Amino acid sequence: MTVIGRAAELAALRRTIDRDPAVEPNLVLHGDPGVGKTVLLRAGIEYAVERGMRVLGGSGYESEAQLAFAGLHQLFAPVLSYFDRVEPYHREVLRRVLGFEAGPVPDRLAVSVASLAVLAEVAKDGPVLVAVEDAHWVDRPTREVMMFLLLRLGPYDLRAIFARRPLLSSERVTPGIHMHEVDPLDDAAAAAFLAQLHPGLPERARDRVLRYAAGNPLALVELPTVLGTDAATGLELLPAGASTRTKLEATYAGRVRELDTDVRRTLLLTALDGDRLENRAHPTSLSPPLLAELERLGLVTRDSTPSGLRFRHPLVRSAIIDSAAPDELRAANAELAELYRDTPQRRVWHLAEAAVEADEDVAAEIERTALAASLRGGSGLAVPALRRAAALSPDPADAARRLHRGAELAGESGQLHLAQKLLDEARDRLDDPAHGLVTRARIVLLRDGDLSAARRLLEHTPLTDRVLHVWMVVATYAQEPDDWVRLKAGLTNASEHTRLVYGVLSGTVDNAYRRLREAFDLLPASVSPGRVVELCMLAAWLDCLHEHRARVRELIDRESGTGAVTHAAAGYWLAAHDHFLAGSWEAAETAAEAGLDLCVRHDLELIANDLRCTLGWLAASRGDVDTAREYSHTVERWAEPRGSALHLALSARNSAAASLADGDYETAYVTLAGIAKNGDYSPWLLLDLVESAIRTRRVQEALACVEAAECAGLAERSPRVRLHVFAAKALSTPDDDNAVGLFRAALALPLVEQWPFDHARVRLALGELHRRRHRPGEARPELRRAVDLFRRVGATTWQRRAEQELRATGLAVNTEPDTAALTAQQLEVAKLAASGLSNKEIGERLFLSPRTVSAHLYRVFPKLGITSRSALRDALARL
Repeated sequence: MTVIGRAAELAALRRTIDRDPAVEPNLVLHGDPGVGKTVLLRAGIEYAVERGMRVLGGSGYESEAQLAFAGLHQLFAPVLSYFDRVEPYHREVLRRVLGFEAGPVPDRLAVSVASLAVLAEVAKDGPVLVAVEDAHWVDRPTREVMMFLLLRLGPYDLRAIFARRPLLSSERVTPGIHMHEVDPLDDAAAAAFLAQLHPGLPERARDRVLRYAAGNPLALVELPTVLGTDAATGLELLPAGASTRTKLEATYAGRVRELDTDVRRTLLLTALDGDRLENRAHPTSLSPPLLAELERLGLVTRDSTPSGLRFRHPLVRSAIIDSAAPDELRAANAELAELYRDTPQRRVWHLAEAAVEADEDVAAEIERTALAASLRGGSGLAVPALRRAAALSPDPADAARRLHRGAELAGESGQLHLAQKLLDEARDRLDDPAHGLVTRARIVLLRDGDLSAARRLLEHTPLTDRVLHVWMVVATYAQEPDDWVRLKAGLTNASEHTRLVYGVLSGTVDNAYRRLREAFDLLPASVSPGRVVELCMLAAWLDCLHEHRARVRELIDRESGTGAVTHAAAGYWLAAHDHFLAGSWEAAETAAEAGLDLCVRHDLELIANDLRCTLGWLAASRGDVDTAREYSHTVERWAEPRGSALHLALSARNSAAASLADGDYETAYVTLAGIAKNGDYSPWLLLDLVESAIRTRRVQEALACVEAAECAGLAERSPRVRLHVFAAKALSTPDDDNAVGLFRAALALPLVEQWPFDHARVRLALGELHRRRHRPGEARPELRRAVDLFRRVGATTWQRRAEQELRATGLAVNTEPDTAALTAQQLEVAKLAASGLSNKEIGERLFLSPRTVSAHLYRVFPKLGITSRSALRDALARL
């Protein structure tokens, strides 16, 4: 294939395909319509085929953009036989996600890992190129999997080239993805290309084409065929500064206008139906001779689509639609609405576009379909539908109601500014000040964490279930007694679900665990994401979230992207919290970072600070004191002016936990005592508070804390809190024999293995007690188990403390570097840190955040048998 003026692009493609060590094994071409991305992509494919490579991939289609994993189906269709070569779990994941087997959709990470496993197997039989055209139309779930793959091609004989529309200024480029913008041809290349295509073109016409085309290859192909004909009329009337896109659309529109009415009508139906040339369910009615004529005119082209045909360029489709009269558009949409009577998701949009005046039947049908979509993870997609339903509502009250519902879903999907706009539109339709105040309160909470503003808004509304739920959020963060008094008074007519939420959060419900399990069992299949989040939050409050992990995974997968983003962000917090307690700290960090990224992109400050608290807790438990305190200071600066007592307490708890891990027991006690004094946070402060009190010789204070916990019945709250109560009582008991019995009773509690960090702390305390009693034989097994558990979760400082205790029993502890346990990235981070680079400098080199660099180092230290950064160089020298 001869390509003019693209030496740099072709060289970049070849270096990528040849796996040049100096470049990434991926390349994404992006640029304006018609600039030649497809030609370059096909040149790359041809180059790969000549070198004996297998080519996988396909193309994105607008009609499949909302069809989850349609792109993944294209990728794997030619290599399904390789599924049998991977682990059964990976095979089952892919077969389910591609629709070959029944079952719930797996989480996105499982799909990504399984996809990489299959491609790795394919690459064992020879080099593979993944090539995707029109990547911007690939469905979102597939795009997320593709991004995962692009960053992990290195170890395998894989490479990838994509082509997509121009990169938007708002889009963030992921480090490790090689983006290459395809610019228009320079003047010399454009002239040479035009001379090759149209050698006999008169000089005057040639100059006009070059001026109009502005280096765009598609324009150079198309414009000479219309200049000087009636089809060029629209082009001549364009302003001098019109974009190449506009000029090309005018060119195609001119050709469409030359066709007779029936053909234009059929083309319009084809274009409005998401390109029916590719739609096998409703194929085009264009006859073969007519298709041949359209192909001659450059409107359609033969390709590898299901029908073998497609519009020559996306601009053809938009030109057909834009050149149609309003009556023609309405008639075509009405015909398509009838055609899709059995497919509500497609029918409602055509119905909406066909309506010329207010129509309650159409508005109601759009509303029903939109609400159904919101329950399937399409909250964001439902918002414009509800807005259109409001526009078609004859009754202002119905219009306002639909706008309010749209505002709720916009808020859930992270479109907070749009939610505010829809509320204002609703107020214009129906001037009822009380209407929509609940949604406004949710917006100011999520966006700004403004507790006082939310409270003022709610005070002007009757205490319905919706109001009570938002007010309970305010009360949970503010911890103002008056809020809980007001809430209790409003429970008279509340639903059973609302009473359960209030009872768990306020600690006033009996049989909370049983009632929560019943509530989960009674959830309908079409439950709203908000209800799932509330119940999972209660499960986290009662330390039984591990029983509902599938719900959390489904929530994140379903509501990310175009779904209820606010609930997806809450799902990430839930996942991080669950992973932390379960000892999967790397997974906890990954979930919290993903949730924080989502919150930052959608201005969800309230949940963002929840996640910062979780990341601070994680850093403190690892012994990363500086990072923990950095998070605490960030949260405190945000929370103090807003009066968020919960955030302040959590950040203080993290600071205290960091001090406790660092052996600064005095600071830990003062901090924890201050939290306990200013609020009732004793269930999750008790163990830390008692340990810091005992180690600072405040025995009476420790005994008082334990007595208060027993009087409050904290041990009945959850199995994990019961473990803390038993351990705290053992720590504060002056009689050693009784203390040993209480420690053993704590370790014998059911489910203690569910919480490895808590478990390890109890083992450590028991081992320390045995050592102080000069019983090294009894201390060693407890301390060995504690060391193993701390190492497993990554609690570096706690691990060192347990190892020191183990040495004190007379047992040698292996401090040789455990190089086999280091990942490639951990080794790279360690080498850069040993060279003297800061965490920020390391992060810039490896495209990691400083927090991630710090976390890697705190996992590396125990593996290398060291306790500080200064010892890295010597430890690495021994490898």
